[in-house]
Amino acid sequence: MENTKALVLTGLDREIERYFEDITNRKLEDLIIINSYGAEISQGYSSLMRNIILAVYMEKIEDIYIVVDKYDKGFSIHPEDLYALMEEEGGNVDVIKTLNYIKAVGANDVMKWLSGSSNVESTVQNNIDLIKKHPLLPTSIKVHGYIVNKEIYNYQT
Repeated sequence: MENTKALVLTGLDREIERYFEDITNRKLEDLIIINSYGAEISQGYSSLMRNIILAVYMEKIEDIYIVVDKYDKGFSIHPEDLYALMEEEGGNVDVIKTLNYIKAVGANDVMKWLSGSSNVESTVQNNIDLIKKHPLLPTSIKVHGYIVNKEIYNYQT
């Protein structure tokens, strides 16, 4: 394989980086790594998608890998718990009703939007679909999804 760059979209768990070379068949220095809480692309024109688009063109990316830890804590956020944390930390939780009323987010439920998906498999598949179908990305980009299970030291596509 020629020396090409690849982009890895992953969560915040740095431990799974040890799998990246095996998964991508590239050296770490040939990878552009984007870390995101839960590694979820929540909207097609979000800042995360903007970063992916810019990386593809500016870094000459040919492959995108979505690599997620099966037990990433970004997939276990419950809206009620998050609301309680926000309230406890002094966040203005009253504004949530207003944001829901004006339909500020796609799902019209701010807490659900903030909490994200609780299903790792569907998140990886949704990310793949969003990237593959995005009108600003070249159709030649190859997109791969991997769910790493650190407890048994393997990964699956």
